[in-house]
Amino acid sequence: MGLSKWVAGWGAAVDITGQNYAEYFRDETFRYIVFSTLNATALRLHFSNKFNDEKTTITAVNVALCVKEDIIDKTTIAPVTFNGGQTSITMNAYEESVVSDPVVFKISAGQEFAVNMYFKDMTLSRTGHSNTGFHIRKYFARGNHTESIQLPLEVYGENEPYLFINTIDFLTSTDSEAIIAFGDSITAQPWPDFLAHRIFENGIVNRAVVRKAIGGNRILRDYPYRIKKLWGPAGIKRFEADISQAGVTKVFLLQGINDILHPAINSKYCDISQFPTFDELVLGYNYYIDTAKAHNLKIYFATLLPCPRLLKDVPQKEEMRVKVNEWIRNNKRIDGIIDFEIAVWAPENHKLMITEYDSGDHLHPSVAGASHMADSVPLDFITEE
Repeated sequence: MGLSKWVAGWGAAVDITGQNYAEYFRDETFRYIVFSTLNATALRLHFSNKFNDEKTTITAVNVALCVKEDIIDKTTIAPVTFNGGQTSITMNAYEESVVSDPVVFKISAGQEFAVNMYFKDMTLSRTGHSNTGFHIRKYFARGNHTESIQLPLEVYGENEPYLFINTIDFLTSTDSEAIIAFGDSITAQPWPDFLAHRIFENGIVNRAVVRKAIGGNRILRDYPYRIKKLWGPAGIKRFEADISQAGVTKVFLLQGINDILHPAINSKYCDISQFPTFDELVLGYNYYIDTAKAHNLKIYFATLLPCPRLLKDVPQKEEMRVKVNEWIRNNKRIDGIIDFEIAVWAPENHKLMITEYDSGDHLHPSVAGASHMADSVPLDFITEE
């Protein structure tokens, strides 16, 4: 097949950065490592300044093949330009989307590449997304090191958020497709990465997994307080934009546990009055189904994982989780069920995760659990047209 179709190959949700990060920075380089499951001859990079109430200037951007860790092959550096050749871009306050010019850049499935961004001026870090996981690698350093083979240790750091960048499109074969992994922190963590590696290991080079997940995110409600705004806009507010990416054909959805878990007696952030009714949750889920179908996308629901933390509050919480999973398993409108609950539950007590698969916080899966979740996704959900 000819290399003639744009397909989203990597993504992060557009969100508000947490207050634990500095509000401003300057003279800083960020290096983000991306694993490709597609072959491509060119890239397009998407940026957003949606939550910044000030202009943001990205002084320089490039991409380069990654050797290992934060080390790049300098001979492969390709500058990213905007508006027909400009080497920097200034985004207006609250500007939702800026897309780069196509960047000629050859990448093969299974390879990693780096996105290098340099910010010279004082910059408000209000728009970005923080997630971590076994396969996620992010680095930063003081000064302009976009063309440095490796970031110098005396000004070096790891992790921190993905700032401003949210999607990368690949110019790839016409039979390629993207799958959106949509949800909350469980999906912002490693299972979509393990799924991407499983795709490559199975010799599939025409599918991509694009993560659009936010830790703490709920289906129905978001948070008015700055300290919790990093938990993102409610799912029903961001879903349509997040699934509207190039080449998307399917959505894998895992969400709802935070709608059930977060409301608590005497919580100053989320009072028990915010505990949803089952009918309210169903309205949210049906909105997802209706919106996906309106975009001619298939949608697959994952069951909610066992969450022992639900057992320590009002009994209605665990009852609601079980009822939601029953509704998912009996739903005739979705295109398939990814039964994560069964994949990780303890055989002797279905309210608990297998110890090996529990990260220890009794909510999120461990690395082994995330890997097992990815392995439990039916392969035909990925490969079917």
